[in-house]
Amino acid sequence: MLTSLDESLYHQSPLLFQQAAVTDHRFYDRYAYTTMAPDGSAALLTGMGVYKNLNVMDGFVTTQAGQSVQRNIRISRPLRPIVEPLTLGPMRTEFPVAFQETRMICEPNEYGDAFDLTFRPVFTRLENPHYGETDGRVTQDYRRFSQVGWTSGTLVVDGQEHTLDKWFGWRDHSWGVRPGVGGFEPFTGTRNRGGIPSASRGGGLGILLVYVAFATDSYSGFFFTIEDENGKRIYLDGAMQVNGEEPSEIVDGSHEIKFIPGTRLYSTMSIQAKTADGQVWDLDVEAIGRAWVYRGTGYDHGWNDTKGLGAWRGDELTVETDVYGVGDVEETVMPDGGRIRPIHREQPVRVRVRGEEGNGHSPLFVVGPNRVYGLEER
Repeated sequence: MLTSLDESLYHQSPLLFQQAAVTDHRFYDRYAYTTMAPDGSAALLTGMGVYKNLNVMDGFVTTQAGQSVQRNIRISRPLRPIVEPLTLGPMRTEFPVAFQETRMICEPNEYGDAFDLTFRPVFTRLENPHYGETDGRVTQDYRRFSQVGWTSGTLVVDGQEHTLDKWFGWRDHSWGVRPGVGGFEPFTGTRNRGGIPSASRGGGLGILLVYVAFATDSYSGFFFTIEDENGKRIYLDGAMQVNGEEPSEIVDGSHEIKFIPGTRLYSTMSIQAKTADGQVWDLDVEAIGRAWVYRGTGYDHGWNDTKGLGAWRGDELTVETDVYGVGDVEETVMPDGGRIRPIHREQPVRVRVRGEEGNGHSPLFVVGPNRVYGLEER
């Protein structure tokens, strides 16, 4: 089936754009986006993904107001026939100016919350390639760019409308092959601890993943590192910039994390990043609000069938809604009253750098033990 992209001169294989050039069922193309009030009192997490080899499109709308509940909407439908523009139930995304302005819309609906937001990034970072093998098999091979900037518009959470005026926003867009897409992942001998895609890089050891993306009026940046349970660095990426000037890539970095006792979540973190131009950037990071429970979005074996993102869920639009209790700093109360401690949490933060304060988004995972911070297996 022809789409508008097939009018371009950018084909990279003798296929239509609606087809993937690889046959791996895990091939995906997805974005996620979050925005938050400066004090962390209200926040949105949303995203959409396409899985061409599974004939699936899915997405999510997740909101918080206060520090007690997380409201989740998960939506899925068959991808084909492809209708332009791509919509998913009440959701759609528009790109008025590529890489400069993104409009995300969730029309008022019967399922829950809604929004009409315009995101204008001040920094876009194309990450280094993500590639990993386990037992001779490619477990991940994907690219991703991330953006930070400012959001305006309206957000309705549980019937209350919020007017956004320069709220911090973070967006990523990734595509390729990752573990855990489509409801199953073959086992070849080395277990992926914790079920988190990035944990496959540990070769069976535990990992620590630290990521901070931030913006202030004058500065913005990304810091991203993955280490094994013994502190050996597996991956380092990121850059820092004075807004309006050329960014400089991070060539070395360190972190000091203050974990909340008895948990895998943190209260504060200090990061020191050295950039290629010889500068040293000191970031003071403070958790605010509640860390997102990504299971509510469909990640981390989410959805009621526990198959996660990209799984086939029937010929019609499928919608699930639920509410998680997040009053405890780490334990999550599920809709059935059960309590879990999910690994995949991503934290809204306040960031201080060079005398200025701003906001940021900070995934931080500890999978398995960590000798550096004295965390035991659990």
